[in-house]
Amino acid sequence: MNVTRVVRAGAATAVFAFAALVVCFAFGGTIEMESFPGPRENLAPVVVGMLVFALLVTGGGLALAGRRSYTAWAVSAALVALMGLRMWTLAPMLHCWSYDSVSRDDDGAYRCLNRGDMLP
Repeated sequence: MNVTRVVRAGAATAVFAFAALVVCFAFGGTIEMESFPGPRENLAPVVVGMLVFALLVTGGGLALAGRRSYTAWAVSAALVALMGLRMWTLAPMLHCWSYDSVSRDDDGAYRCLNRGDMLP
């Protein structure tokens, strides 16, 4: 077995693991906003940035593994599916992009808030 292929496969595995870690952090970034009613800091733009970064890292891992690697394509497809799921669950709060807070109502709807608006 060629040493170069082994090194590239190991590096691609590390890159895919890093992309998966970024996707996990993206899921955890706004889980509090989705779970409990009340105002929370708006982290949706940060999470979108994390997902774009994870997509670029996944593309780098795919390029590193080589386009003929079926395993790399399968891992990339799984990561892209997770990113799509995250964007689907994040979509209702994206209309509050320019606000610094998001409030979740009891019925599950999101309202955009600025913390300055909440002061007396």
